[in-house]
Amino acid sequence: MKKNKASILLFHRVYPVRDVMWDPMDPKRFENILKFVKKNYTVLPLLEILDTKPASVKKPLAAITFDDGYRDYIEYSLPIMDRLKIASSIYVVTDCISKNKPTWTFEVDYLFFNTNKLQIDWTIDTSFLPDDCRKDKFINKQELIAFCLKFKQYIKKIPEEKRRILLQNLLRSFNDVTIPSDLMMSWKEVKQIINAGVEVGSHTVTHPPLATLSKVDLDKELQESKAEFFNNTGINTRVISYPVGSYNQQVKEASLLAGYDFGLAVNHTIHDVNNGDAFEIPRIELYNEPFWKSWLRIKQYR
Repeated sequence: MKKNKASILLFHRVYPVRDVMWDPMDPKRFENILKFVKKNYTVLPLLEILDTKPASVKKPLAAITFDDGYRDYIEYSLPIMDRLKIASSIYVVTDCISKNKPTWTFEVDYLFFNTNKLQIDWTIDTSFLPDDCRKDKFINKQELIAFCLKFKQYIKKIPEEKRRILLQNLLRSFNDVTIPSDLMMSWKEVKQIINAGVEVGSHTVTHPPLATLSKVDLDKELQESKAEFFNNTGINTRVISYPVGSYNQQVKEASLLAGYDFGLAVNHTIHDVNNGDAFEIPRIELYNEPFWKSWLRIKQYR
C-alpha cells in the first residue's frame, strides 16, 4: 500500500462477556488484532495522520478508533493498548455520557433480548412500517429476536421523529425490562483519558442516523454535541463520527458549518491521506469473529 494511504480501524466494545444481539470483541481477540496491526503498520493517532499527512514511514499507516463511549473501553481496551504502546481515538455520544444511558441501538437489543413478553403492544399508527416490521405477536423468543434484528436495521433508515415514537412504544411495551445505567463513561472519566493522551471527539448528542434528520435536528445534533463536549472538557473537538455510518452531502456540509474539521464514515476502505474527502473519511469496522476474517478485512485494503 502506498504511504499516502491509511487504514483506519473501528471498534465499539471490547468485553469478555458474550452477547448474542451485539457481541463485543473478546479482549484476547482484540489484542491479537492489535499485535498484527503493530507488526505490519505504523500506528499513529488519527489526528496526527489527518493533520500532518506523514510520508516518511516505512510501513503503511493505521489508526485505531472507537465509537460510543462505553466504560469497558477503560476497563479492557485501554490497558491492552497501553501495554502495546498503541494510541487510539474514541468518539462519545454526549447525551449518553451526561445521562449515563447506553445508545438507543443498545436499548433496542437489550429490550428484545431481556423481555419475558412475546407481544408488542403497538399503541401508535404503524402503517408506515413494512408488513414484516409491524408484527405484534410471536411464537417464541427466537422469533422475537429474529424480528428485532430486522426491525432495528429498518428503523435506522426512517425519519427521526418516527423512530423516536417507535422506541418509546417499545419501552412501554417491554416494561418488564430495566435498561442498565452503568455502562457508559462519565465526563470525569472522559477527562481522565484525555489527560492520558487519548484523542476524544463527538459521536453526536443522541446517536441518530444523521442522514435521516431534518436540517434543524441535524444542526442540533452537531452543534450541541460540540458545545456539550467543550463545556465538560474544555476541548473544542474537531472530529465528528457519524452514528451507524449514516451521512449524505447535507450531513457533510452541516458538519463543516458546525466547526468540525473531519467527519468519520464506515465505508470499509482505506483513506487517501492527501486527496480524500475530509468529511467522508472511511473506516474498516472489525467484529468479534475469527482472526482470519479480521485479517482479511484489513489485508484486502492494504
